[in-house]
Amino acid sequence: MLPRTRESRVAAWVLTAPLLIFFAVMLVYPIYVGVRTAFTRNLLSDPVKSFNGIDNFVALATNETFWGSIGFTLRFAFVATVLQLVLGFLLALVFDRKIPGKALLFSAVLVPIMIAPSLMAVMYRLLLNENIGALPAVMSVFGIQVSLFAPNSLFWLLILLDCIQFIPFTFLLLYASLQNIPDELYEAASIDGARYAGVIWSIVLPILKPAIVVVILLRVLESIRNFDVIYILTGGGPGTLTQTVGIFIYKTAFQQGNFGGAAAASVILVLLLAPFTPWIIKKLSTSEKE
Repeated sequence: MLPRTRESRVAAWVLTAPLLIFFAVMLVYPIYVGVRTAFTRNLLSDPVKSFNGIDNFVALATNETFWGSIGFTLRFAFVATVLQLVLGFLLALVFDRKIPGKALLFSAVLVPIMIAPSLMAVMYRLLLNENIGALPAVMSVFGIQVSLFAPNSLFWLLILLDCIQFIPFTFLLLYASLQNIPDELYEAASIDGARYAGVIWSIVLPILKPAIVVVILLRVLESIRNFDVIYILTGGGPGTLTQTVGIFIYKTAFQQGNFGGAAAASVILVLLLAPFTPWIIKKLSTSEKE
């Protein structure tokens, strides 16, 4: 490697300056404002803002609604991630074979991730509406009268709708990783008399481990951040039954007018997500080396 001269260092700073400035304006400054707001008494009803230390965090620590939203968010993220990983992997195995109409089916499977989640939520709301929804109307023809938004089944309905939207994402990543496995491994395993399930368990899964870890982390992060679909469908209700952390922050800021409390909840949400970032970077770099 050639030694870096003073001119090369200056050139490097000059060339990267626009990116650094953009990064500071679009990321660093908003984070600074958010953290500063979290330590202030900032109410919509009171124009006077004042520093209040950790009062906002203390209030959240005793707020049952906030911890309930944390619990629902983590439960939703865990169940959705597991189902999407398993079903996406099974779908990738299906498409890894030669099947009739593979190109057409492949395109059809990817359609949900091409649609904005908020638009998908509006479509779901129209489709599942008890009064005008197509699905309840079809079910009533067969004598099935059921409320799809009943509290006891609402969680699993949201899980199902999230899976419809994001199983194509896990499928696409895992299918791309499957394409990197040489055919010679499958041929050698078949010569040795290995069964298909044994090949998947002993050969495919160990090779796909970095990709699987990345998929899990990305889906966990996205599920924790989930806001638009659940808010459009349920508004976090009934009551606070389906309230995620994102919906709690939104209601705290724009319905209660407590921007300091909302900022403190946002800081806690970032702290929940932050530990996953080094894992993603590490696994991505590991998979690239392999």
